[in-house]
Amino acid sequence: MSVDPPAPKVPASLAQVPWLDELTRWCTDQRYLEDRPALAALLARVDQGDAAARAELEDAFSGPLPIGTGGRRGACGPGPNRMNVTLVRETAQAVAELIASEGAAKRVAIAYDTRTHSRAFARAAAEQLAACGLAVLLVDEPRSTPQLSFIVRAQGCGAGIVISASHNPPGDNGIKIYGSDGAQVLGVRDRALMTAIERAMTAPLRSFVAADAARIEVAEAGPAIAALDAAYQGCVRAQCVLGDLSASGLRVVFTPLHGVGHTALMPLLRGKGVSVSVVEAQLPDDGRFATVASANPEVPATLAMAVAQAEAEAADLVLATDPDADRLGAVARDQDGALVFIDGNRLGVLLLDHVLRHAEILAHDWVLTTLLTSGLVGTLARAAGVEVIEDLLVGFKHHAGMMDEFPARRLLFACEESHGYTRGNDVHDKDGAIAALLLAEAAAWSKSAGHGLHGQLAQIFAKHGYHRERTANLYAYGAAGRDAIAGLVDRWRREPPSQFGGLAVTSVVDRSMPRSTGSRTRDLPGNVLVFELQSEGANACRFVVRPSGTEPKAKLYALGRGAAAPVGAAQTRIAAEVDAMVDRVLAEAQAVAQSIMGGSA
Repeated sequence: MSVDPPAPKVPASLAQVPWLDELTRWCTDQRYLEDRPALAALLARVDQGDAAARAELEDAFSGPLPIGTGGRRGACGPGPNRMNVTLVRETAQAVAELIASEGAAKRVAIAYDTRTHSRAFARAAAEQLAACGLAVLLVDEPRSTPQLSFIVRAQGCGAGIVISASHNPPGDNGIKIYGSDGAQVLGVRDRALMTAIERAMTAPLRSFVAADAARIEVAEAGPAIAALDAAYQGCVRAQCVLGDLSASGLRVVFTPLHGVGHTALMPLLRGKGVSVSVVEAQLPDDGRFATVASANPEVPATLAMAVAQAEAEAADLVLATDPDADRLGAVARDQDGALVFIDGNRLGVLLLDHVLRHAEILAHDWVLTTLLTSGLVGTLARAAGVEVIEDLLVGFKHHAGMMDEFPARRLLFACEESHGYTRGNDVHDKDGAIAALLLAEAAAWSKSAGHGLHGQLAQIFAKHGYHRERTANLYAYGAAGRDAIAGLVDRWRREPPSQFGGLAVTSVVDRSMPRSTGSRTRDLPGNVLVFELQSEGANACRFVVRPSGTEPKAKLYALGRGAAAPVGAAQTRIAAEVDAMVDRVLAEAQAVAQSIMGGSA
């Protein structure tokens, strides 16, 4: 017979903290029993005078973990501002309430990635949903976020849950909530879910009893998982625009960055006739992420091990997916044979160019992108006669919102600057597998054309103008950091700067203000400021600031563009001018932002 762990003792040094009542509840209430051992260990460190533990505890009890662009995510540990079993159960109970209020199907699919606690959190969510009377399909092997999106729609579920923190640090985890459309919650549904979570935080949690287990269908290794994988991989293959690539001789090195990407990508790439090897040292390692400082494929240094393997194997292309395999990073040979990183905007441009070049385009096709993504995406779409929506807020839930509003439209391509891409109407989220297969096709085609992916970019610039985008991240941690980030945006909202990098601000768009485009998704408010800057001859620049919805940072963006010029000296000169302009604008904005944020940045 198991014995409940004793209630932790609250150190005398915490007697006057404003969150004492909440802390006491976590120490004594049976609701938090599963998280009690971790809390006891943290309190013991505080009692020993550990200042870092005291700061950790204060932040852990500074408020409920909010819903951001990807659901809820943050550091694991005890407390309302941390990812833990209690938070997972509360969130799952809120999902059950949301399903009931919407009259959606009483069935939820759950998937999880390779992070520490992911499987335990997934099982806790499944138990809580079953205790609320819902049927649950638990995919009991690590699988990708986009595969979960596909499963929700394919299985007729009323909601979906993914346990993942995407590319966050190893100590983080998260819970992403999907609606019956296979998309992350948005707008009215987002607010309804947060309200339901707030109720679940104080309402009694339904108790899971033995009889509830019958409501949980566990898809384990074997035929059940194989059937789910086959259906999803068929969906991914359907988005390709070229056939077998064997004749190209394309050689690829792939890394899942300790995540789940290999479960789909290795068989899919090999099925396309691509010679592909995996970075064995970066397969799943129980959530340690031991070989990388960051598992984010947006960061060039993260791909160093894969690049080294590509050099050793004389590979043409490096592909990388983040831990839940919804983002894609890439490195490709340039015209001199060097392996050079391709940023998220330019990957989007290359992928769209490839689709427009080889896919059948239908009258009801469209392209969806965000106000932070390269303007070259919209230019390419319009030049091909395809409608493009390019003012969406960040987060693929906004792309999915447009798909839900206009289900008769076919998604020719969708992207955002942070390495997120998809195609087709079956997955309502960004999809690293779809993007990787399309990029492999584009690499094979451009290799056969004799100029590679970087050469193809130069061809695009020659026709549509040179574009360069850069981003800066200003990290600010804890409660003070959140205040500093909010203070920066509020300051620039109230007192817009007159110039950045010597370019006068000619207009400011505050996306928190009401809009009327005729689309409920496009009209959603966002905490984003867009500054259009005075042109510098034929060159122009946009500057944008917003708080991250998933990490403790302010994000600054500079998006520059220049004239079209033939490949060669003229294009090189324009590129140097635009690059210098973008760097200057971003550097000055970053310096001003840091001075406003003070020591928190």
